[in-house]
Amino acid sequence: MGEGIDGWPDWTGETVVCVGTGPSVWKVDLAPSRGRTRVFVIKGEYRHCPWADALYGLDTGWWVSARGAKDFKGLKFSPSPTAGRLFGDVRQVRLKPRAEILTGETGVIGCGLKTGGGHSGFHVMNLGVQFGARRLLLVGYDMTGNGRRNAWEEGVGKFNADRVRQWREALEDCAPQFARLGVEVINCSPGSALQVYPQSTLEQALGG
Repeated sequence: MGEGIDGWPDWTGETVVCVGTGPSVWKVDLAPSRGRTRVFVIKGEYRHCPWADALYGLDTGWWVSARGAKDFKGLKFSPSPTAGRLFGDVRQVRLKPRAEILTGETGVIGCGLKTGGGHSGFHVMNLGVQFGARRLLLVGYDMTGNGRRNAWEEGVGKFNADRVRQWREALEDCAPQFARLGVEVINCSPGSALQVYPQSTLEQALGG
């Protein structure tokens, strides 16, 4: 895996499949992306594609319950200092209470809301941009709260429908910024409530 400045990944010009925790992720075959794109998974989705390039976990509790995802061989990222102390291979990033994609300093990312309150899907997209990605393909970005298989079921908090709505609106508001940055975002999440980005199947977005 190529490295950029200060050892951060160098994914310049590449396509990154961002794999969220929405239940629709199980309707998408991720295998065609293997070896063709970078794949950045959130929390337990690394079990869905253990060959992914990188794993992101926001919450300390998740890292503890997953025992540091020790069987995952890719890169690991979290804003949790505790996760970094407990599991030495988890690289720490820093969050700012900004509902925008930050590009000034690698590893310093917008949390997804101006008031704080992290959204892992937003964080992964921000990191992908900082690593140089020019296409982001979203899988499992349902933004509906439907179904019971989601991040809240991994022991990290209670489901909050209003917070999901805020995350969705904040991410939709970032569409002009992605355009200015020259980053194409395609939503490959079946049934997603996220409407402002072009929708496609993953296979079509991969050109296959």
